[in-house]
Amino acid sequence: MSDLVASTVVGLAVLVGGVGLASLALAVCTTVLAGFGLTMVNIALPGLAFGFALLDAAPRGASRLRQGAAVAVATIVGLGALGLSWGVSGVAMRQLAPADYVGLYGQRTEVAVVDADCRHGTIWTRAPRADFYCHGATWHADGRLQRGRLTLLYQELEARTQTTTIEAYVLDDDGYSVQRVGEVESWAYWAGRPLWLLLAGMPVLAAGMVARRRLVARWVPAAQR
Repeated sequence: MSDLVASTVVGLAVLVGGVGLASLALAVCTTVLAGFGLTMVNIALPGLAFGFALLDAAPRGASRLRQGAAVAVATIVGLGALGLSWGVSGVAMRQLAPADYVGLYGQRTEVAVVDADCRHGTIWTRAPRADFYCHGATWHADGRLQRGRLTLLYQELEARTQTTTIEAYVLDDDGYSVQRVGEVESWAYWAGRPLWLLLAGMPVLAAGMVARRRLVARWVPAAQR
């Protein structure tokens, strides 16, 4: 029974993971699929880990104690893989999609740029868009005045001649203009996954693999002894 469950979980995980990888591959054309693809992959990886850990851990005819132990160990492996994949996604998406992250988790406010030092930053190749960084921008957040860096689009710099503030999302000492953030994609959800998931996932996964190895080595069928 446990092998049937394991095979079913692995099969479903492969299917979900395949859809996720295909969506990530198509992300070069549209970012809408990128967040969906990453979500599917992060669902599939823990499922694969659980299924493979359960395979052959409780052979046919094994006692209920053996079956229960196999499920428990496979669950530990699956949770470790979940923490590892979600934690890695969180770290990666903070680097790849910082604007979406700040737009989703930050505070919307008015940022003063009249005295900021604004310089040209990165030209994006997938769209005719250039980023500018305004160092020394100021804003009020959480009841206090803060200073940091505001990232905005090149066309927004012209607005500085008519106004001294730009509406933006801010988080800590980092800010992104509302136009720069645009529509927040589902990338941002994964950027919000905490680092402790990664730090906890690695030892949990290692412990689960060691426990599975000992489980398989200890309970050898009587016919093979």
